[in-house]
Amino acid sequence: MAAAIDLDRVIAAREALDKVPAKLAHRLGVLPVALDNDTLVVVQSDADDATGIMQLEGQLGLEIRVAPVRRPEGVERAIRRYYPESAETGTPLALLEELINRALQIHCSDIHLDIESERAFVRMRVDGLLRIDRELTPEAMADLVSVVKVSSKLDISEKRIPQDGQLTIESLGEEISMRVATIPTLRGEKVTLRILATAATAAELSSIDNLGMCDLHREMFLSTLRQAHGIILLSGPTGSGKTTTLYAALRHLRTPGTSHIISIEDPVEIPLDGVNQVHVDSERVSFNKALRSVMRHDPDIIMIGEIRDAESADIAVKSALTGHLVLSTLHANDSLSVVTRLTNLGVARELVASTLRLVIAQRLVRRPCAHCRRLVPCDGPSVDAFRIPPETMVVEPVGCQLCGGGYSGRIGLYEMVPIRKRERELIMAGAGADAMAEHAFGDMRLPTLFHDGKAKALEHLTTLSEIRRVIYLGEEE
Repeated sequence: MAAAIDLDRVIAAREALDKVPAKLAHRLGVLPVALDNDTLVVVQSDADDATGIMQLEGQLGLEIRVAPVRRPEGVERAIRRYYPESAETGTPLALLEELINRALQIHCSDIHLDIESERAFVRMRVDGLLRIDRELTPEAMADLVSVVKVSSKLDISEKRIPQDGQLTIESLGEEISMRVATIPTLRGEKVTLRILATAATAAELSSIDNLGMCDLHREMFLSTLRQAHGIILLSGPTGSGKTTTLYAALRHLRTPGTSHIISIEDPVEIPLDGVNQVHVDSERVSFNKALRSVMRHDPDIIMIGEIRDAESADIAVKSALTGHLVLSTLHANDSLSVVTRLTNLGVARELVASTLRLVIAQRLVRRPCAHCRRLVPCDGPSVDAFRIPPETMVVEPVGCQLCGGGYSGRIGLYEMVPIRKRERELIMAGAGADAMAEHAFGDMRLPTLFHDGKAKALEHLTTLSEIRRVIYLGEEE
């Protein structure tokens, strides 16, 4: 393993963890990450402690290979994460804590508790894809669901209607917040826990530089953020990283400390110093009521979690017209469909043209694992689909104990169109998304999602199969 191990990305193999008792791992400051035949690969908190490695070899009877680690200071924390010290075992509450700890270990975003007639599954979404973590009996799952509902302050006796709540636990001195949703199904209640944020995730994506934008998109985004007023809108399906991009923008904008920034979110996903974050819910503070109230607090910049209806679209436009910079998201298939979506919500074309500054479409693709990736010549179908020379070398996922499937982490794909004089004229003239796309991606030669994905695949930042997974290639014809 030539590449240094990033503990925020890799998943320590269970067979490797089972080789080292918890007390020994804590005492020697080592974390086993992979088992290669009779060789145990470990990372070490103290790289100069050769004695500890000798003790480990003597006790286990295995050859020990110490792998380089990107952040040695994180090894102790990772050891505590993989070898938690829990006094209680065998109870539904202990199982919940174990599942949450497991989710944090493998960098999971959502935990799904699914029940069937004779069995039940715990599934976890890692890098955008679901995987089965374990199977439970229906009785054990029912007990686990009850514990989740009690911990989330939901009505445990109500099983006939959907419920939403929030769960917060402390892990290694850090508060982990989760959004909890229940829904009745034919077999019983299904529960989904969305892990909102961890310190590692927030730190990794704290800068616009870490999102994966190419130089053109990065400068386009930053130059628009410098404008005094207008609307920046991000589009994309659920789970495409729109909120992450918005948070990175807020961190960038709050740096000088001279702007008054207010965000309206449902829910607040990551607490940000320097930003007045308003949590809304349907029972006490509605989204649109919060939006109307915010205008009385003299903001310079407003972040709206999502433009979801005609009223929120109207308020966003009026905010931009009165000298505010507005950042928000909107569900649309591509960047320029945002214009059509706004007009469908009742916003007049002249208002869309005068307030929009930048429209963005975003997707997330998985990164190939740095420890098992390999380069292969591009195959025939990919040569035709991506229009690249047949001798081009591309990354192929392999899969190893550190990733489990050939991928580790994700990177964003972007499509951006600035709204300037010509674009405003097209909007005012009633041009559709296709006509505007011909101007932006034909005349202006701006990169589409396809082009951005292709460029990242050729830079070996992702794979061609990932581009196919998130983008319909037929649209490029």
